[in-house]
Amino acid sequence: MDERQKLQKLFVFDLWSTHKLVDVCREQSPFEEEEACVSLLSHVINAQKIWFSRVVEISADRDLDIWTKYDSGELKRKAKKANQAWIDLIGDHEVDLDNLVKYKNSKGAEYYNSIWEICNHLIIHGQHHRAQIALFLKNSGIEPPLLDYAHYTRTDTIRQKMVQNG
Repeated sequence: MDERQKLQKLFVFDLWSTHKLVDVCREQSPFEEEEACVSLLSHVINAQKIWFSRVVEISADRDLDIWTKYDSGELKRKAKKANQAWIDLIGDHEVDLDNLVKYKNSKGAEYYNSIWEICNHLIIHGQHHRAQIALFLKNSGIEPPLLDYAHYTRTDTIRQKMVQNG
């Protein structure tokens, strides 16, 4: 497996994790920390969209508020679309993953990061917030799903179905 395939696999893992949390949130609705969970899931999706617009230099999502909250019924579709954009970009062999992207953060400061660094940031960022969501679920008396990468790699059949069927 080459580096591109490894990054793509991480984005599939990211989507799998998000889908599992969305399923639990929808099954358990309503619950005490539901709004916080949906807000963080929306935030993860928005971050992927904003970073993608920085990398491909489109303005469509550049001005999106990082904390725009989606309806829980929209989360899976929006997550799939955001992740698929990254998977397709990574798979494009004309895209140099070492290429530095110049961007401004939300406060207007200018920075440079390579595409592969941005990809890694997004995966870690998403997992950070999914851990927070797991805690919110636990605090609401709901057992959070297993979201460890090792658990994900053990569920290959489920994972492949999800990727094919969305």
